[in-house]
Amino acid sequence: MGEDTRKQAPTRDAVRSRLATLVHEIVGVPLEQITDTATVDEQLQMQSVAFVELQVAIEETYNIQLDPIRVVELNAFGAIVDYVRECAAQSAT
Repeated sequence: MGEDTRKQAPTRDAVRSRLATLVHEIVGVPLEQITDTATVDEQLQMQSVAFVELQVAIEETYNIQLDPIRVVELNAFGAIVDYVRECAAQSAT
């Protein structure tokens, strides 16, 4: 019997916490303002350059590829968290 070497998919709380920290570091938005309903374009005030920086940081953190159009369409922080977790879970299998 071999050891299971698959990566464990991150929990939603872990992904949410890491993404909130990245948004805080890149844009400077206080962590308490980063809610699941906060929109990237308005409440989080992310301009295109910051958004690209966030996407690259997410991809490097989780070793995944995100569809930038899908991320923009999702817009709400919580929906993006769920999308990143889904991609990370697929990458872990």
